[in-house]
Amino acid sequence: MNTSIKIQNEIEQFALTELNSYYTGEKPVHFEYVDMGLTDDHFEMIQQDNQYVIRGNSSRAILYGVYRFIEKVEGILFLDLKKQQTIEAVGIDGVYVGKPRFTRRGNVFETIDDVPFLKSMLDVGTKNGLNEVFFTFFLWDEVKDALFEDIRKRGIEVTLGGHSLRYLIAKARGLQVTGKAAADGAVNDLIGEETEFTTAHAIKNHDFLQDEQAQQQVIELIVSYCKNEPAIRRISLWPEDVGAIGEGAVQFLTRYIAFAEKVQLALQQVGLQVDVEHIVYNAGLSWEMLERKQQRVGTTDILYAYWGRDYTKSYESERDVRAWQSLEDWRQATEKSITVFEYYSDHFMLSELFPLLFKQIAVDVDRYEELGCDGMVNLVVPLHKVAKAQAHMGNYDYQQYQQLNNIVFARSLWEGLETIPHLLSESMQQFAQQIEHQLGQNSQFNAKFFPSRVVEAKNPEAKSDVIQMLTAVEQVIEQASPEAPLQHYAQALKEVVRITKERWEAL
Repeated sequence: MNTSIKIQNEIEQFALTELNSYYTGEKPVHFEYVDMGLTDDHFEMIQQDNQYVIRGNSSRAILYGVYRFIEKVEGILFLDLKKQQTIEAVGIDGVYVGKPRFTRRGNVFETIDDVPFLKSMLDVGTKNGLNEVFFTFFLWDEVKDALFEDIRKRGIEVTLGGHSLRYLIAKARGLQVTGKAAADGAVNDLIGEETEFTTAHAIKNHDFLQDEQAQQQVIELIVSYCKNEPAIRRISLWPEDVGAIGEGAVQFLTRYIAFAEKVQLALQQVGLQVDVEHIVYNAGLSWEMLERKQQRVGTTDILYAYWGRDYTKSYESERDVRAWQSLEDWRQATEKSITVFEYYSDHFMLSELFPLLFKQIAVDVDRYEELGCDGMVNLVVPLHKVAKAQAHMGNYDYQQYQQLNNIVFARSLWEGLETIPHLLSESMQQFAQQIEHQLGQNSQFNAKFFPSRVVEAKNPEAKSDVIQMLTAVEQVIEQASPEAPLQHYAQALKEVVRITKERWEAL
């Protein structure tokens, strides 16, 4: 394969390898660097004389250009974790411009230590335009050696943080704590079960935020992580997953923002160009952790994570309107970068009654872009161990089902990049819309019932509404003839609906 630049780094070599793996044509393909005056991920493709040219602002932009070139010229799509999909090759007419709608586009992994799955997510995510992967510190320690090469050759940026505070404090004190133990503790936190790790390393946010010595120990440890790995480009360490209420909420954001600024300063003092952000998060549905309420705006970036949306609406319910107003307030109050954290692939929040959210994802992307947000990340959470242990879940492939929303999410973050028409036939588009309309309600029920969820059937007062929703989903599945890639999803969902409905009817 001919290129007009000398291959200078691992990303460019990988782009060339990927091109040679999929391109079957005879026309030469040239790579060029072009300063478009835009972000590093912008690229162009053009058919020029008897050759193709892929131009990019950076090595990673050229890699994105290669994948879009393969899609246009070879008709190959990467919408599945296990296999590629073929569509009609339309070629390149004039100049094709690849323009991301957000600077930051990523997936968040908190507890998943399934290395083959993570490798597949990195691969398919990059092929569809994602540029970031976000790990908790404890998960990073577990998987970094296995994933390092995959991350580096794609130029993917790494964010470290999440609910890792207990883990970092323990490590900073010289205690032997495994990432696996911390991950198990984080998973069990969701349902209020203690583990040996959570019992031994209990911590309260307000205690840590007033303990200068503990903060300094954690900061020094964070700096050492960043020194050891250049791929780490951002720190996003969150408070523990407990809502700040009462007196504890009064100074919470002020102290938490101040801590984030200390981390930022420490990194700058040793010459590391690593961004730091603080999360705005309604942990335990605590508005005091989500709303600014005249709090001082810090000098770090912001990650806005509203948990508990009704995904059948676009911030229209009374509770969700309040959350949208909070996001607007933060956007107006700061010039720093704001990234929105969404839960489109969260199998705890959405449960195994997993809704397709294709329409809502598109609406969300438009609204967040209009508001002036700078990035979006999507949380990927596996089935909880309680669900995995149930007999009827034997054929439930959560990894493929979460990817249905994730691919639509990834491709929606680029201008003019087709999503649903490439993914589904017209009949399956209609089926997906019906599933979204009916099953999207699951998100509002799960938030209202938290920590119990619809699949656990523990709230008799909602029996009529839930059974009505489940019956409607049953009818949609029965009346459709699902095709790939929704065939197995529909079959598994049908069984989950049946079992869940029986539980509610027995209340």
